[in-house]
Amino acid sequence: MAAGFTLAGLAQTAIYPMAGGALGPLYVLGSTLPLAWRRSRPVESALVSSAFWLIPLEGYPLLGYVVVILQFFALGSRGTPRAAVALATLWACAVSVVGTLLGPEAPVAAIGGALAVAAPVGVGQVVARLRRQNAELARLTEDLRRERLNAEEAAVGAERARIAQELHDVVGHEVTLIAIQAEAAASALRVRPERAAEPVEAIRATAHRTLAEIRSVLDILAPGGRDGRGGREPAREDIAEISRRAEDAGIANTLVVTGDPWPAQSPASLAVGRIVRECLTNAGRHAPGERVSLTVNWTAREVRLEAVNPGAPTRPPTPGRGLSGIRHRADLLGGAFHSRVHDGLFEIRVTLPAASPTSAAGQSTQTAGPATPTADPAATGTTGPAAREAREAREADPGARGARGATVAGSPR
Repeated sequence: MAAGFTLAGLAQTAIYPMAGGALGPLYVLGSTLPLAWRRSRPVESALVSSAFWLIPLEGYPLLGYVVVILQFFALGSRGTPRAAVALATLWACAVSVVGTLLGPEAPVAAIGGALAVAAPVGVGQVVARLRRQNAELARLTEDLRRERLNAEEAAVGAERARIAQELHDVVGHEVTLIAIQAEAAASALRVRPERAAEPVEAIRATAHRTLAEIRSVLDILAPGGRDGRGGREPAREDIAEISRRAEDAGIANTLVVTGDPWPAQSPASLAVGRIVRECLTNAGRHAPGERVSLTVNWTAREVRLEAVNPGAPTRPPTPGRGLSGIRHRADLLGGAFHSRVHDGLFEIRVTLPAASPTSAAGQSTQTAGPATPTADPAATGTTGPAAREAREAREADPGARGARGATVAGSPR
């Protein structure tokens, strides 16, 4: 392009000379050829081309204004730093005014000469700003795309962890009960086969209940099931029923409940049920044959749950999915979780705050049974026939006691 404008200017000077001697061609070459560097060297090319405007002429190249517009538009849109662009623009304006006054045009034409320099620079500055804004928007768009992908991956990971935790809470407790009941049945078959029917029936009932709860959990976790329209609401058991079933299965426990429980469907109530399950499961796995003491204290501001069982390890246990799940539930509800080994006892303490003052004012939904407060906490536990027969069978068969300890021990909390 620079060569084309140069050839056109030289042809014009050959036909209609603009200055004497070689000044005309020199002006064309000096003011036009720097166009070739307007992108790579915008400031330098603008300074060089405008310096030749001081050559006095008796005319002007026909395409001279086009060259000036292209040259100084490039200076405004590509020139850096801004101080160099401003100085080059002031220099070119001054040279344009002086060159116009030295030429044949009227003095008022000097205004047009200055505008021919300043206007393209201003437009170039606007274009450069828009170009930078577009680049920033493109960068932000890419960042947002990456953030969205990261958020989707995090959501998938969180959903997987949620499903794993829910299934662990449901399946872990029930499978522990099945294992204990199976040991009772095996012991009864070895000693008194006619008494094996009851633990086998308990295994069947527990297995069916476990399958039903798994289906309910999967329905809730499935797409469309979060609001209750796409899946069935899982059955809600109060903690007295959970305690009774664990006692019947052979997990000796004492449950004491004080205060007025909050509504059964409140998040804290649901969390308490899950935590009680996990505490009983841990006791059945890691302290078989030992009685676990459970205390649940409901107040208007918070609910406190404590689980204590003997037979604790000599050092604090490594948190597994069970303890981590309890901690996670407490954190989600803004509560606190503590576990420790003290004087041969393994202790778990959980505190959950009330979601609102009205949530703590619900009527008691606790049914009569092991959860009823009593002056004698030991009286709150219930021992079912299957558990009694299992213990009798284990006492008659020492090998079964050893087998039981090998079966339920070793699972991570």
